[in-house]
Amino acid sequence: MTLSLTSPAYLAAPHKTLAAVLAEGPYNQTKIPFFGPITLVTRHAAIQTLLKDSDRFVVDARNAGHKSPFAMPFLPKSLKIMADNLLSLDDPHHQRLRRLTDAPFRRAAILLQRPKVQACAHELLDRMEREGNRDLVSGFCRPLPLRVIYGLLGFRPETEAKLDHALDNLSSTDAPLKMLWGLFRLGSVQEMLREEFRALHESPREGLVSELVHAEADGQKMTENELLAMVFVLFVAGHETTTHLLSSGVWTLLTHDGASEQVRAADDEARPVIVDELMRYCSPVQMTKPRFVKQDMEFEGRALKRGERLFGFLASANMDPDEFPDPLTLDLARRPNRHVGFGGGPHICLGIHLARMEADAALEALFTRYPGLALDGDPMAMKWISRSGLRGLKCLPLRMEA
Repeated sequence: MTLSLTSPAYLAAPHKTLAAVLAEGPYNQTKIPFFGPITLVTRHAAIQTLLKDSDRFVVDARNAGHKSPFAMPFLPKSLKIMADNLLSLDDPHHQRLRRLTDAPFRRAAILLQRPKVQACAHELLDRMEREGNRDLVSGFCRPLPLRVIYGLLGFRPETEAKLDHALDNLSSTDAPLKMLWGLFRLGSVQEMLREEFRALHESPREGLVSELVHAEADGQKMTENELLAMVFVLFVAGHETTTHLLSSGVWTLLTHDGASEQVRAADDEARPVIVDELMRYCSPVQMTKPRFVKQDMEFEGRALKRGERLFGFLASANMDPDEFPDPLTLDLARRPNRHVGFGGGPHICLGIHLARMEADAALEALFTRYPGLALDGDPMAMKWISRSGLRGLKCLPLRMEA
């Protein structure tokens, strides 16, 4: 079976396809823009090994014999600067950068932000009501994570406004060509951020960006290029996962009998369990970034050569019957739940606690505020984004009577 991860039929109902993929074996093939044909590792245990075994698999292709970080022959200058980031470096460089950013993303620190996120969620719902906007994606799912990450980073308002416009192409819901054009225009975004760093050197203020400008690890400060790459990753990675988790999660809850009632009845202990099950069942991030084979080896019954590229297929791992009893069933009380929706190993998502908290607060606000919340239209006719590796809705029209 050759997968089409962007077909409307797959995106609306992927679970039986994923079960079939798992039944075929530990590997599968698909195609994605810019990379072409790729090999997917499909099973839960194998993906855990792929993500955790840094002696055999690396994220920086240069550590597996390639000349460039992503094993791509041509990169624009602006993208080369972005290559040295948390997502693209192996230890010890990855570990040093992670230590600089880890503290604000720890669970205890994130939970202190929940009242602000809850208030922001209600402000956005107020605005949707005033404007008569019933599309949850444009009115709520996208702006909520953006507001939260802006608040955490601590940009000046004028920088936020410029970034919103400049980075629109990079978080576009469609069109690989539009996204590619956005990558080539990163130079203007980088100059904006350099101006922000210079302002923070002169006048420190509250926020993660200011902390990073003045932070040290192992007696060294981050270079300006490292700061650029770090802030870019925090901004893009800090909102896209949550945006798609919210849109696909709400759609899922409203298309499963009794699920909405379970969310409304959930307490502070039950809601995080619901969020984790939605992360497993919806898999808003469908696959990992590539891992490169560090040395010739055999893995899951296949001979691999140094430099080969593998992707972990998180969506299929989250449906693996060897890990999850009755995996095709949405179980909002599922415990334990060792899903891989946030990745794993040393590169596990830095914002895992932030995404969980945002989704928890958003679901509580939405489902308690609107007891009759329902989809406005045929659920199977709603359009999903067509970017390979992500699963979320382009728009989500709702009936939102209080």
